[in-house]
Amino acid sequence: MNETNGNVDGDDVRTTFVEGDMVVYPNHGAGCISGVEEKTILGEVRRYYVVYLPDTELTVSIPADGDTDLRACAGEEQVAEALKVLAGETTDMPSNWNHRLKHNREKIKSGEIEQVAEVVRNLSVHNAENSLSTGERNMLMKARQILASEIALARSIGVAEAEKMVSEALKDGAG
Repeated sequence: MNETNGNVDGDDVRTTFVEGDMVVYPNHGAGCISGVEEKTILGEVRRYYVVYLPDTELTVSIPADGDTDLRACAGEEQVAEALKVLAGETTDMPSNWNHRLKHNREKIKSGEIEQVAEVVRNLSVHNAENSLSTGERNMLMKARQILASEIALARSIGVAEAEKMVSEALKDGAG
């Protein structure tokens, strides 16, 4: 599986992934490391993770050196917590749609499943009570896709089934 390298006090800790690891790439969703390869670009040899994202059927190459933004896929406990977040109370968001967009973009960029679930819940509730700007509607769809892809990968189920779980959890919160 993956190993963590770094010094003892936890500064500059990096995670190294190997073929077969389940990972999440923020803004794209969950996938699997299908390989690690070296490429020479502009005369410089660099290592890349090749990540297959089954939900969107994309394969992306991500530089393996430095901050990759990749993280290990959530476990069952984190998935259960994210589903609880969906059914929970909304948290404060900026009233200005532009500030809300930036606020939620940062949460999605964190890549943490609970943060993405919070964006899905807050925007879904806001959409039901008011209406969302086009940018926020697109963000809600993207956040739902990212969340469902991770739930599907973590629980070894289809994305459609994971999307149903997201919708059910949101309904439970509305009731």
